[in-house]
Amino acid sequence: MNFDILGNLGEFIGALGVVLSLLLVARQMRLGHEQTRRNTRSVRAATFNSMVENSIRLLEHLFRDRELADFLARAADDPASLTPGEQLRWDSYMTAIYRHFGNLVYQRETGAMEEKMWDSYRRSFKDHLRTEPWVAWYLDHPHLFDHRLADEVRSMLEELAGEGVPHAVEWKAAGGRVGFKASIASEDGGPGSVPRWPLHPLPPD
Repeated sequence: MNFDILGNLGEFIGALGVVLSLLLVARQMRLGHEQTRRNTRSVRAATFNSMVENSIRLLEHLFRDRELADFLARAADDPASLTPGEQLRWDSYMTAIYRHFGNLVYQRETGAMEEKMWDSYRRSFKDHLRTEPWVAWYLDHPHLFDHRLADEVRSMLEELAGEGVPHAVEWKAAGGRVGFKASIASEDGGPGSVPRWPLHPLPPD
């Protein structure tokens, strides 16, 4: 009888130990999840701060430097009128802008950027693509950027074409290709002329 009691007691203690172990593991997992959430929030906060700083750096020169603002307005209106030096300046600025948006696309893909924040940046990006020279410049330089940015540009141009934006409609009518050299300039630049779309594949990187 005593051995039976001791055996039952041992089984009880063993079962209690298993329960306590499971509770301990559950608590550690919960703490681990909480730490992961805190880390995720910290990463996203750091990402947001970095994105805002990058945006400010790109914009501050415009509101601080009237000459640069006038130049960019003229370049966006008629890039063909630029001198070789000004063209280099325009290329450098546009490269910086598209690198910035390419980074935003990457941050969103990795989960470092919340969807709500990405949506606000995407709206800004799409507004820029309403400007024909912005699109023309990218279609002449897609090989400089990641394919993920090309996917976003294609998606936004599709949306703009659906909204009836003329240069996006022309782009779609000509095949809607991104990732190859293309020009949305017309043959003679005049209204109603035939779009010039020589979609020549770029040499492999």
